[in-house]
Amino acid sequence: MARYEISNEVRPLDRLITGFASSCGYEIQTVFNDLLRFIIHGFSPGAPPISNWKYKRQQNASFMEMTAEWTRIMQKQIGRSGWFDAFGELHMAYCSKPGQQANGQFFTPSHICELMVMCAAGKKETGQRMGGPTCGSGRLLLAYHAHNPGNYLVGEDISRTCCMMTVCNMLVHGCVGEVICHDSLQPKAFTDGWKVNQALPLTGIPSIRRMKEEEYRNPLPENIGRFKEAVRIINLLDK
Repeated sequence: MARYEISNEVRPLDRLITGFASSCGYEIQTVFNDLLRFIIHGFSPGAPPISNWKYKRQQNASFMEMTAEWTRIMQKQIGRSGWFDAFGELHMAYCSKPGQQANGQFFTPSHICELMVMCAAGKKETGQRMGGPTCGSGRLLLAYHAHNPGNYLVGEDISRTCCMMTVCNMLVHGCVGEVICHDSLQPKAFTDGWKVNQALPLTGIPSIRRMKEEEYRNPLPENIGRFKEAVRIINLLDK
């Protein structure tokens, strides 16, 4: 398996992650996963401390630096192209390093995501529910959101790392929805889940909340109804 090459836009973040991992003696993928956890926790008001967090105060400052660099990259690239997936690039590169070929993952290229959204284009609607049953890093959902904002997105994947990437991507792109960690071919199973930007349409404040299993087992249809009403109010205010 050929190694995936990181784009120039993402290299500054890659240098921070790989430099930190090398200096502290950790596996790069471990640091990458913990960065995702760090970001999710930082946008989860009222959440308990991260379990099994092994880093000291000075090392936490390095995670803050990584988060700031990721935010800078995303702000710049989203402004240029409408959506961007820095974490997906890094994950593919780290999984394709020598010795990890069996774990290699290659997500749908961005231009193919754009093509698929264009092929499925129809009347633009808001307040609808759009799902990605094998979401990876959430690229198809991001591409859809860039062309069809104001819909409720649902990402599903069996990989926890993929789910956390999708959560972070949905957060920074202003997507509203949820991400469920499970095998979508076995919908009765539930490993974990996150609600993303639930209050964003009304407050403008990005946030993440851990999904309870009972929310997954007994989804409340009024949640979509509230979202549709919030979108309707915003559309009226924009006119």
